[in-house]
Amino acid sequence: MLKFSKKIEYALISMLYMANRQDGQLTSARELSEKFNLPQEITGKVLQKLARHNCISSVQGVKGGYQLIKSPEEINLTTVIEAVDGPVKLVNCVSGKDNCGCDQFSFCNMRNPMELLQSRLVQFFDAFTLADLQAEQISLDIRTADAINVVLDI
Repeated sequence: MLKFSKKIEYALISMLYMANRQDGQLTSARELSEKFNLPQEITGKVLQKLARHNCISSVQGVKGGYQLIKSPEEINLTTVIEAVDGPVKLVNCVSGKDNCGCDQFSFCNMRNPMELLQSRLVQFFDAFTLADLQAEQISLDIRTADAINVVLDI
């Protein structure tokens, strides 16, 4: 089953919270942990990963914390996923034989379809921004419908 890891969930919760803050207002791992009942240590590590990948900025010190670097419209889901969990990878063989670890690599009839599926999934995640997730409901507006058309090749 394809599903986001808890770390991606924590990253999105954190970034959505930051997106709704005023410019310059910092957010700490502790604040996020208390407000959303998240494990503080894991949340802190997720925030550090996001900062290392330039999704958010980190301000050190007693009154330090984190804030978005870009506007929510400029941050897509693929960026967040890859910052936290690495590249989107449905199956190991799409990364090449060295990363596959599968005896069927030379005979596989699923590798090319999986590469296509992965490519379309990344296009789909690219089409959704933090701003889209900020909306109370994600409606099938023209932009979202276009993203679905691209993914489904309609």
